[in-house]
Amino acid sequence: MQNKVKRLVLPKLISSGCVLQTGEKTRVWGSAAAQETVTLRLLDQEITCRADALGNWEAYFSRLLPGGPFQMEISSESGEVIWLSDVYLGEVFLCSGQSNMELPMNRVKDRYPTEFEKQKDPQLRLYKVKENYEFQTPLKDHREGCWKECAPETIGEFSAVSYFFGTFMRKNRNVPIGLINVSLGGSCVEAWMGEEEIGMYPDMKEELEQCRDEMRFSKKIEEQNKAHEDWYNRIRDIEKGMDWNNGQWKEVTLPAFLEDFGLSDFNGVIWFKKRIVIPDRLKGKKARLWLGTMVDSDRTYVNGVLVGETGYQYPPRKYSIPEGVLQAGENEICIRLVCEHGTGRVTPGKVYALFVEDEVITLDGTWEYQSSVRCEPAPLVDLMSQKPTGLYNGMLAPCFRYQIRGVLWYQGESNDARPDSYEERLQQMILLWRKKWETEHLPFVIAQLPNFSIDLDNRNDAWPKIREAQRKAGGLENVAVTVNLDAGEDNDLHPLNKQEVAYRMSLAVRSMIFGEPVVYCGPRLSDFEVSGEWVKLVFDTADKKGLVVHDGTGLEEFEAAGADGLFYPVTGEIKDHVVMIHSSQVKQPVIIRYGWSNAPKKGLLYNEAGLPASPFKISIHS
Repeated sequence: MQNKVKRLVLPKLISSGCVLQTGEKTRVWGSAAAQETVTLRLLDQEITCRADALGNWEAYFSRLLPGGPFQMEISSESGEVIWLSDVYLGEVFLCSGQSNMELPMNRVKDRYPTEFEKQKDPQLRLYKVKENYEFQTPLKDHREGCWKECAPETIGEFSAVSYFFGTFMRKNRNVPIGLINVSLGGSCVEAWMGEEEIGMYPDMKEELEQCRDEMRFSKKIEEQNKAHEDWYNRIRDIEKGMDWNNGQWKEVTLPAFLEDFGLSDFNGVIWFKKRIVIPDRLKGKKARLWLGTMVDSDRTYVNGVLVGETGYQYPPRKYSIPEGVLQAGENEICIRLVCEHGTGRVTPGKVYALFVEDEVITLDGTWEYQSSVRCEPAPLVDLMSQKPTGLYNGMLAPCFRYQIRGVLWYQGESNDARPDSYEERLQQMILLWRKKWETEHLPFVIAQLPNFSIDLDNRNDAWPKIREAQRKAGGLENVAVTVNLDAGEDNDLHPLNKQEVAYRMSLAVRSMIFGEPVVYCGPRLSDFEVSGEWVKLVFDTADKKGLVVHDGTGLEEFEAAGADGLFYPVTGEIKDHVVMIHSSQVKQPVIIRYGWSNAPKKGLLYNEAGLPASPFKISIHS
């Protein structure tokens, strides 16, 4: 006898362990048999609704108060019943963007080890949407997804920004907090926009049409992947005949860029090796090997034993050496580094060390190297995360009916190839999401990009332009922009200080959404006056106090330009909330800019609340 087909179905977001948004009305929806009556029970409320001709239904609980866990019963007149357990009522936030929003706690564990020792918190819960692309039409439900409570066994999977934001809000509101993380590394803003909006942009519209030709697009991606795999296979085959005793090992000081020791535009394989001495008492002990980051992929050996490998440039190389590998006396560490596109490096400024019990052996300094293969660059492979509408349709769309308090957005890095279009497209995305959530002023908190420089051309102002676009998005009602110029790492696209980023976003939420009298933004330029060579800049510090400089004079990040567009440093003074500047090389200033570089450093302006000012560029003559 066949099982009876279930007709009463809920979306994956509404499942055991979920957090529902409190407020005047809380929507629950699903499907049932056509025209069938559905009854829902939660706490002391019982509500009914009728499915339409297609079997779709929705119902609203009213004025739910925070708390939980509760049970919810959903039943149909045909006798089907769904019981949901551990249902919580509280505040729900959607966390979206690219890798810095997706980056899990496991990646920052060494910075925040005590977070992994805390007791579980059932009232802090995360729903992580799995990576999925759809180019034809928006999905109605996720392919995969479930709610998880924050606990020692789950915290490693939580997005770090989401987790820290959730902990701050749990402490502040003392209600259940639900976090829906809809993010994906490498994604551009266009991937999170719908077909109608993409149609406004010819470049994206053409690309979407290519993605929708499924057979041709799949074949193209398959061919690219095969070409990339063949490239790796070919260099492996070449290496098989290599003579490792040819005496061509050379000394090099690591960490370094390959171009620093004569391997500019190098593509292929390079080996590094280093010999270290281990005392007898540490023989055979487990150990940890930290090798910073590298470009692009590596396989790392200790005494001929493979201890770790990483397939691309961004993750930190933190490898475990098992028992029995380390020897008393001399040991050899070997790294096989594959460089795909001529930008190879062993990243400066990172930790390179071997940790054995209480012993730390520093690995910076003299290594030996030998190139085993030099060849053409690796074939490029299209990033699906940068294709228009793919993530909007495949990951975001099923969330639209789930009520949320607001959105946290951390993205922009992947739009730096076309920064001039980011301002309009980011604002279009915000308006689209508000329309889809049927909330005209749905709150958005944007994490402005932090300092970063190592993979950027210092003459390129793409990141300053992205930050400016993010700053201008703050001109929309109910959009807050948090500044993070001091929370990044110049040599890492994925900085570890996610706690500070999340804290600043939580301040913005507390002020903008919950009306608390907290300062969430740094100094903002409110007015300026020009008198000859001098420019007077007036700042609103938000805390009604003066400007603060933590390092330098406070003028290092200001520049002035005349009609020729050439920028020069300035001199001047800061008094209270006013900055007076001029440049002896600019007699008639036309443009003033502040913090307009990939990684602004010295002379950053703060208020007394410890929040930095946003970079800006202004034209001082119309």
